[in-house]
Amino acid sequence: MKMLTNNDKITVSQTVALLITTMLATGILALPRNVANKAGSDGWLLVLFAGVLSFFSSMIVGALVKKFPRDTFIEYSQKVLGKIPGYFLGIILILYFLFISAMSVRVFSEVMNAFMLINTPRGFIIATMLITSAYIMRHGIEPIARAGEILLPVLVFPIFAMYLTALPRADFSELLPFLDTPAKTLAIGTVQNAYNFLGFEILLMVGPYMRSPERVMWALLFAMGFITLMYLFIVVIVFASIGVEDTRILLWPAMSIIRTIMAPGGVFERLDALALALWTIASFTTINGMYYAGTLAAAHLAGVGEFKFFVTIFLPWVYLISTIPGNPLDTMRWTQISGVAGLVIAVIIPAIVLAASTVRKKGGSAS
Repeated sequence: MKMLTNNDKITVSQTVALLITTMLATGILALPRNVANKAGSDGWLLVLFAGVLSFFSSMIVGALVKKFPRDTFIEYSQKVLGKIPGYFLGIILILYFLFISAMSVRVFSEVMNAFMLINTPRGFIIATMLITSAYIMRHGIEPIARAGEILLPVLVFPIFAMYLTALPRADFSELLPFLDTPAKTLAIGTVQNAYNFLGFEILLMVGPYMRSPERVMWALLFAMGFITLMYLFIVVIVFASIGVEDTRILLWPAMSIIRTIMAPGGVFERLDALALALWTIASFTTINGMYYAGTLAAAHLAGVGEFKFFVTIFLPWVYLISTIPGNPLDTMRWTQISGVAGLVIAVIIPAIVLAASTVRKKGGSAS
């Protein structure tokens, strides 16, 4: 099935921006707590190791993009594994993307309820974000990627600047003792936190929309490297500023630290308001990427030439899924469950398809 037009192709830089803005989400706000609980003062090492592990894992998806430059996962999984197994995996992929979209918008609503829109109904926040995302998604992949390219510097530079203002109060002795965590604990923690780097799996659907699929590995290297360094920077600043022990007990430590920072010269009276605006952008771009991938997968699986129908039809279902968790702690548990599912779908299943395609000599190479 071919649904590509001249306006559907995205450049390498747009692919990088799409990957970064999809991976960068409000999950980073809880990341310092997660790694602190796993490895204490060595928690920042989990971020580094998980980033490296995730890059090598993403190369499996990149290899599939290069091997099947004109097909999405829906097409080449059926070519390699057979129509029925491929169809079944396509359904799983759609459900995964929709579930991740739902959990992303739910985490966003929890953060907004906790720090700013305290009295605003959670359902209203979720519905507003989903409707806004649905509007831009109906215009296709190129506008989504272009929006990511425009919003990336708007998002990244202020985030770095905000956390840099915490440096004067940072005590880097909080990162000690170094390598005090058993190797087995570090290994388990690395795998458990690798889900924070998910997002690259959208290439399973977006791959054939790249103008230069042969350069997909460079796009993955740059995107994964950038996200790893950004996460590492934020975790180190949080550890050094509020301490590892306090980080363990805060639900959103990366956001809590912002509330204690005063911008130099009093430029902003409340940095947390600016931070929430930035995380709104981050959530918006993450939902765009995941939700679009899910609707695109549905269109390809159904064999229709238009995905916009699925953008609308999936909207109430994503909303309903997002309301399943009963409280913020439940939301965190559901997010971790979706992370485990993501590791299976983003790494294990593509690895099986890649291995099978090599054995059966299916597919070619992007030239």
